[in-house]
Amino acid sequence: MMAERSQREFEMIAEEGKGKLYETTGFLIPVLSGSSWEMGYQYGAMMVESMQKAYDVLVEYAYKSGYLTDEDSKLWAERAVSTFSNRNRKFYEGLMESTGWSQVKIGILDQVLEYGLYTKGLHASIGCTSIFSWETSSKDDNMYIGRNMDWLTAFNKFPQVLMVTNPDDGSYKYASVTWPGMFAPYTILNEHGIYLDVHDGASMGGSVVIKDRPPIAGGLLDMLSETSSLKALIQRLQGVNTSVSIILNLADESNAVSMECSSLAGNRIRHPEGDSLVSVNTFLNPDWGIHVRNTVSHSLERLSNMNDRMAENKGNIDAAKTRELMDLHLFEDDGTIGKGSTKPTKVDIDQTTHQVVTDVKRREFWLKVPNPDSFADWTHISLKELWEK
Repeated sequence: MMAERSQREFEMIAEEGKGKLYETTGFLIPVLSGSSWEMGYQYGAMMVESMQKAYDVLVEYAYKSGYLTDEDSKLWAERAVSTFSNRNRKFYEGLMESTGWSQVKIGILDQVLEYGLYTKGLHASIGCTSIFSWETSSKDDNMYIGRNMDWLTAFNKFPQVLMVTNPDDGSYKYASVTWPGMFAPYTILNEHGIYLDVHDGASMGGSVVIKDRPPIAGGLLDMLSETSSLKALIQRLQGVNTSVSIILNLADESNAVSMECSSLAGNRIRHPEGDSLVSVNTFLNPDWGIHVRNTVSHSLERLSNMNDRMAENKGNIDAAKTRELMDLHLFEDDGTIGKGSTKPTKVDIDQTTHQVVTDVKRREFWLKVPNPDSFADWTHISLKELWEK
């Protein structure tokens, strides 16, 4: 087992204008600075090879298999760009300039996950897990978050990416954990300590993707770029009908909620009953009036496991303990249910592609890839330092 890696060991592997690209334990960390156009240009110049790797695995494969057509790509790219904020559109324009890629090629890679959900059935739910502890549940009253991004095994065939922005247009700085050429904020923290992560909610909220609505990813990026309080983020989200059924887990330094969003039936907020919260892929707010059911990704087992682990460690949870809890496996070696939620390899529908632990007050991340074929142990990231570069 590797020791936790220090940020001092990061290697700068590329530089473009005010942008810098770092690498550590296989993670790529593009630190972007300037206008939206400049940041898009920097990202493309430094990340185009990794973007091509992701494109080959996800998009080119889909073309060859007949799963994706040129018409599909044009439709989904145009759907995104035509509804973008000027900020996001300028970022794309910078990407196009530095990569030489067309808007369609950039757009379909960025939108490939929502397109994938559009073509899947109801029981294709992917399983993620998030845990939140604060006040009396944590060791020092601070907010600690653990998050597993569970997805397809293909998503470990290219680098995991921490994208860090330092905009000069008055937008808030943020750090987002994702993949090359995909900018949806699956796990994101902004400079004001506003946190959001995304879980698939299709098995509960319905698998219908609404093409006549803007893709939710761009809207979430705008909100995290402009919102400095949890209350304001919740209010903005309450005015949105999401294009897909998802679960949005939201937090600041002192509270957390889970917003369960159905593409067909609106949103419900699940408030914590104390000062801890566990979120999986099942809608748990009783106001839906629907049966709380399991998913093919073993949501209820993950929920029970992590609720038990949080209760056992109440008052003792800090960043180190959160990493320890997130390292517990969902499945034992013999295939029986274990004590945790992490899936280093695919046993049910998916595997854990990466993990993120967040110390909200100190603006710190720890990143890990548990898969043995692309393993990277917990790597510490001081976001304050990266936001100053």
